Amino acid sequence: MRSIVLSSFAAFAAIAAISAAPAGAQISITHGGGNVNTAKGALSEADQSATTLGGLASGHGKAITNGGNNVNTALGKYSYAGQDTTTVGGTALGHGLAITKGGSNTNLAKGYASSATQSTLTLGGTAYGHGKSITNGGYNSNLAAGAFSSADQQVATVGGTAGKHGLNVVSGGMNKNAALGFGSSASQQVFTGGQ
Repeated sequence: MRSIVLSSFAAFAAIAAISAAPAGAQISITHGGGNVNTAKGALSEADQSATTLGGLASGHGKAITNGGNNVNTALGKYSYAGQDTTTVGGTALGHGLAITKGGSNTNLAKGYASSATQSTLTLGGTAYGHGKSITNGGYNSNLAAGAFSSADQQVATVGGTAGKHGLNVVSGGMNKNAALGFGSSASQQVFTGGQ
């Protein structure tokens, strides 16, 4: 898991990006939020870190970054659920378009003394001139259902950056990882490139 320092850095970068945004910026929609972190089982623990950045659009540019709507739940007794998710995106100048989605990830530790850890990153963003940069990712699920089971999922979808007249489309996301049986272990590492 990335440390909380990354979240602090992301917040600082967001403040810097907002202060540097030109007054005539055209369309920059960033959603994020809607994240749920729950420790429901007896003596369970749930840790969640979510960052959505986006922002800065100038000229006829658009920069739509969604992210958010992530769910992290520790249901089982003595269970642990840890979720760390980041969506960056943003920056579109001239006639560029940069749409980055990410988010809507689910991490669930359901079994007795189970452990579920999920780390997702969707980067994308940046389109100059007439370029496009569409990066999707997100909609990943990680489940530790069996007693004493362990499920670990790490997903990265990068994409982003499209120069003049360029096009850069990266999908990724919609990955599922599950440890269902007693004492079972499931580990998934996914990377989708582009740049």
